[in-house]
Amino acid sequence: MTQFIVDQQLPRALALHLTERGHGATHVKDYPGGTTLRDDAIARIADDEQRFVITKDDDFRIAHLLHQTPARLLHITCGNISTRDLIALIDQHYDALSAALAAYNYIELDRAGVIVYDPT
Repeated sequence: MTQFIVDQQLPRALALHLTERGHGATHVKDYPGGTTLRDDAIARIADDEQRFVITKDDDFRIAHLLHQTPARLLHITCGNISTRDLIALIDQHYDALSAALAAYNYIELDRAGVIVYDPT
């Protein structure tokens, strides 16, 4: 079971959907400070709780690549997308996404599919 924290610009429904699929998923709104949490605080929570940050925010990608924080990142790079279409995209690529999450620490998901980054 993969653990996630969903960033503020993504819907709480995504965390609920991942929970329904058997994962541990929270939304930043579930934490004290909620949507006012800074990126470094979200990354620290994710690292402390061994969660993937799910975000559309490119700042997390930069922090991960330069400082390895958050340690685990799922970067959604499909641009503007409705909640329904985002959940459908996750479901469409669920098997590939699950395999990537089990093996890699930085994954991107766009409309075409899953992209993994292997630092080795």
